[in-house]
This record gives sequence, structure tokens and C-alpha cells, in this order.
Amino acid sequence: MFGRTRQTDKVLGLALSGGGSRGAWQVGGLRALNKHGIMPSLISGCSAGAINAAWYALQPHKIDELESIWLSLRQRDVFPGNPLTVLRNFLYRGYLHSSGELERLLRRHVGPARFEDCAIPLSIVAVRLSDGQRVVFDSGELVPAVMASAAIPGVFPPYAIDGELYVDGGVLDFLPLNSLWERGASAVYAFDCSYFEPRSGGSPTVDRAARIASQFGVDRDVALDRAAGRSIVLFRPELPEDLDSRDFSMTAELIQRGYAYVGRALDEQAGADHDHPGRRAG
Repeated sequence: MFGRTRQTDKVLGLALSGGGSRGAWQVGGLRALNKHGIMPSLISGCSAGAINAAWYALQPHKIDELESIWLSLRQRDVFPGNPLTVLRNFLYRGYLHSSGELERLLRRHVGPARFEDCAIPLSIVAVRLSDGQRVVFDSGELVPAVMASAAIPGVFPPYAIDGELYVDGGVLDFLPLNSLWERGASAVYAFDCSYFEPRSGGSPTVDRAARIASQFGVDRDVALDRAAGRSIVLFRPELPEDLDSRDFSMTAELIQRGYAYVGRALDEQAGADHDHPGRRAG
């Protein structure tokens, strides 16, 4: 299995949080993992992190292509509509953007691929509207699971799968750690997009409030897991405060920041501990 070290036999999980356009930094982080010879045994994703996780699980050595996709994105490619259309959607449908463009984008690049096709076992988290339960998808077609996980309430409509409606997994599980523990991970690297700068004003209130809530949830979950003796390395780079989560104008900078941040953290960890969980032996 990918990611088992011969010395310790640890099973490394990789969790990718939501974050909209901020999810671009995770691409740089994945490149840094590859450069350091670290390959996870398991991967989980939520919302934007589900998109990155699905790609990486399918083809972990094609980070260049994932980066090219991110760099090509403009707001209209994911969040379509002019101001009038957006207003009409909000007033009459309860959401801002159609999710059709995002689904077409995913199907163009992922096609009919299934969880069973993944090189790394993958789980994707969403929330079922009928009973408010966290649902973990780990079999069947990838695109519907990703669409369900990325259905941000108020931004996109809920996504239907087999007669049930689903919304963004970040409502309950912004950084999906539990699905990795449930599948046998002994250590987790967690890529978190919830950074917010301590300051007044600047970013849109809704966007900032969402990150405040997300960071609180992540910190709580990580603290509980560590108190239970679980090994977690949390990667949370400083990201531009004034960037709207629907704005792709800083994608190149975010990718570079992610690469530099994770690479530096891995170098520091290697200096303190030569036995990375997940480093390929040899």
C-alpha cells in the first residue's frame, strides 16, 4: 500500500479542507509532499479539498496537470452569472450560482472515474439535508460525490444523489479527519484553509465569519484527537486576508505559498525526526 514505511509500518492519512479558491494552496502542498518522497496511504477531502483529493487520489504524480487546471480558472468557470442572474437566483432559488459549470469542469477532467479507480484510497465528506448526517462517500462515481461535498449552502444549490439532497461537508466536517481514523490511519497530515489574520475589516464579513467558524472547529477536533494520542501535523499557511473565496486572481501566488510553506515545514520536521510517517523507504 502507498505510504507504509518499512521501519514503522505507519499508515499516513492526508486530509484536505474546504476553502473555495484558497484551496489552490493545497496544490503547492501536494507538490512539496511529492518532492519530499511522501505518499499518503489514505486521503480524504471536503469541498474544494474534495476536488484536489479526487485528482490526487486518481493520479498522484500528475500535480503539473492539477496546477494547470487551477491556473486556468476564472470566477465564471466555477461561479457563473452576471449580477442580475446572481440576484435573481438568490431571491427566487435561495442560492447565488448554478453548479452546472463546476460539474462540467469536473466531468471534463475526471470523466466517469470511480473511487475504485483511485491509486490512493479516497473518502469524500458531505452532509445529507434530510437528517443532517455527515456522509462519507468512498465508492461509486467520483464526480457526484465531489459535487455533493462542494455544494456550499447559499452559494450553490444542494446536489441530488439517489433521491437525497446533499450540501457542503464543511457544514459539519471542514477538515475531514475522522474518515481517515475510521479507515485505519495511524498519523495524519492535514491541509487547512481556515487561516484568518487577526484584524478588523478587510475581507467580506460572510467569508471571514465562515473561516472563523471553520478554524474553531478544526482547532477543537485537532485538540481532541491529540488528547486521544493521535498523531496530526496541521498545515495552515497564512493566506491573503482580502481574497474572496470565489476569486481566482491570486491562484499562482497561493500555489507558491503552499509549496514553500509545506516544504519548509517538512524540512524542519526532517531535521527533528528522520522517520517521516509516509516517507517512501529507500
